[in-house]
Amino acid sequence: MIGDINLFLSEEEPDTEGEEQPYNTGNKQSTTCTEQLSQAELDIMIAESSHRHKGLGVELALTMMHYGAFHLHIRRFFVKIKNTNNASLKLFREKLGFVQCAYAECFGEYELECKCERWEEMVKLIEDRWVGWNKKKGSSGDSLDEDGVDTVAYTLYNVYDCPLSNS
Repeated sequence: MIGDINLFLSEEEPDTEGEEQPYNTGNKQSTTCTEQLSQAELDIMIAESSHRHKGLGVELALTMMHYGAFHLHIRRFFVKIKNTNNASLKLFREKLGFVQCAYAECFGEYELECKCERWEEMVKLIEDRWVGWNKKKGSSGDSLDEDGVDTVAYTLYNVYDCPLSNS
C-alpha cells in the first residue's frame, strides 16, 4: 500500500434558511428533507515518498471525485490542508482548480472547494480536467482521435472503472 484516499460524505447546508430543498432518493425526488448528502470531504495521503510527485494525487483525486459525482451525486468537494503542506496546496489549487473558501487560524488550515450547482455539471468538470491533465502529461498527439480527444486518457479512465458519461 502506498497510501489511501477517502470521501467523507456530509449534508450540505441549504442556501436559504427554512425552505425545503429537493432530496434525491434515487429513482424519485422528494421535498421532505431540508438537507441533502451533496458534499464530500476528500482526503488523500501518499505515504510512500517514492510514489510522490508522479501525478498519482491528481489521478486518484479525479477518479474518486468522478465516482462521488457520478454515482453519489456529489456537487461539492472540499479539502482541509495545513498551511505548511505546500505540495497538497499546489495539488488542489493549481492542478485540480480548487478555490479557498475558508481559513481556520486556530488550526492553521485552509479549506478549499470545488463546487458546481448540479452534480451533472461536476461530472463534466471532472471529465474535462481528466482529459486536460492527460494532455498536460505529454500526449504525443498519436493518441488523439479525429475530434482531438486523447484516447489514452479515456482508456486510462476506464481502467479505474469510471467510464466517461459521454455528455
